Amino acid sequence: MRLSLQAIRDRRSCRTFDGEPPAPEAVVALERAFVEASPGPFGGRVRFALAGRPEAPRARIGTYGVVRGAVSYVAGAVERGERACIDYGYCLEGVVLRATELGLATCWLGGTFDRGAAREVLGAGPEEFCPAATPVGHPARKPGLQDRVIRMGARATTRKDPGELFFEILDDQDCRPLEDPGAWAGVLEAVRIGPSASNRQPWRLFLDRRSRPEALHLLLDEDRFYNNMLGAVKLQELDMGIAMRHVEVACAELGIPGQWQQQPPPRPARSLMYVATWA
Repeated sequence: MRLSLQAIRDRRSCRTFDGEPPAPEAVVALERAFVEASPGPFGGRVRFALAGRPEAPRARIGTYGVVRGAVSYVAGAVERGERACIDYGYCLEGVVLRATELGLATCWLGGTFDRGAAREVLGAGPEEFCPAATPVGHPARKPGLQDRVIRMGARATTRKDPGELFFEILDDQDCRPLEDPGAWAGVLEAVRIGPSASNRQPWRLFLDRRSRPEALHLLLDEDRFYNNMLGAVKLQELDMGIAMRHVEVACAELGIPGQWQQQPPPRPARSLMYVATWA
């Protein structure tokens, strides 16, 4: 799935919409993206559907008042599995970025939507679940008060300093904050500005310049209570899928070849949860 680095830069979370569905041509493009966005890096396949279409008005997905004015939602189903939420996050972020390219607004919803309604829309089987969804449409001319309050509460426009997120491996025992990212600067920034549950930004990236070619290790600084409070829906593993999609999109545009691999976790980061390596 070919996506643009500009879409990563342009994407913003929107919770107040104008009440109109996407245009028919945008719906066609979205449905094409539903197919192209899957499978995930660990092989999980996601089935997406657009809820709230004019021909199926009963298929609505409630958001407990968090989102206003949206009439169309994207939801997906994936089979349960150890890395299912990472795959799902990767696939849904592909759809989100394509929606951004189409001029549509979105907002990741992990715990504030009617999961039962989403399952009904998708016809989800007993081994499937719906980890997240997003409204899709055009933003209202003026954000609602609730939208502004939520954004301020989550400090949605702030991001952690790169020194808290990105590291360089020195040897098998030590690492340090990455001072000179070199060719990786655009890739790391693409991850840094990505969306994450409650804006916790749990991704950590370790650059190993000792290997040839260089390797970029992705790890999760997990808040175990937060990541597991919704049972099978692992909010911070969704974030890891988003980070993987952003690395892949940025590397493709910036000409950094590679693919996701499983390698021995870097020893200086052994207190974190290893996800994958771009090498």
